[in-house]
Amino acid sequence: MTRRILTALLSAAVLATSAGAASTPDPNALLDGRYDNAAQAKADAGTPHVVVTIAPTARPGWTLWAVHVETDAATSFDQTWAMQLRKEYDGSYALVPYYQLKQDAPPPASSFDPAGWLSLEACALRGSFANGRLDGVAEGEPFVAVSMSVGARRALMPVGYDREGDRLDVDLNLRGARTRIEARRSH
Repeated sequence: MTRRILTALLSAAVLATSAGAASTPDPNALLDGRYDNAAQAKADAGTPHVVVTIAPTARPGWTLWAVHVETDAATSFDQTWAMQLRKEYDGSYALVPYYQLKQDAPPPASSFDPAGWLSLEACALRGSFANGRLDGVAEGEPFVAVSMSVGARRALMPVGYDREGDRLDVDLNLRGARTRIEARRSH
């Protein structure tokens, strides 16, 4: 009798754990998409037009973030960052940027290999994931120290983000000032 009760309790615990794991959304899947701040750029001439395209790779936990900034009708800048999203020991999340030294063309997500990228661990965007919302921010001093080695491309590196619903707010250091880009899913 005791054995049957223990077996039943164990089975119930396993089923409850399986059900909970199945309902937990994948934070990387939440990021996937194309985000555009056309409405913000139209409303505020001082804000550049920015498109951020986030594509999953074949590597679990990795996405490619293609950042396109148009400062005027004739001038644009592009940079793709590999981003590794991982859950930390304390339950928080870290989105760690990686970059290629010589990026002549946007790298395809289908053939992504992290071995060809350099980690910018000190520039990790740390935050939380709960109720369909994912956010993070880079710490100031470590970010400045490490990002100097990236050169002018650091202006296109996200230093903060907030992803919820159809919105992706991204902070970039444009023209030497932290600029909040309010982008909406466009696909």
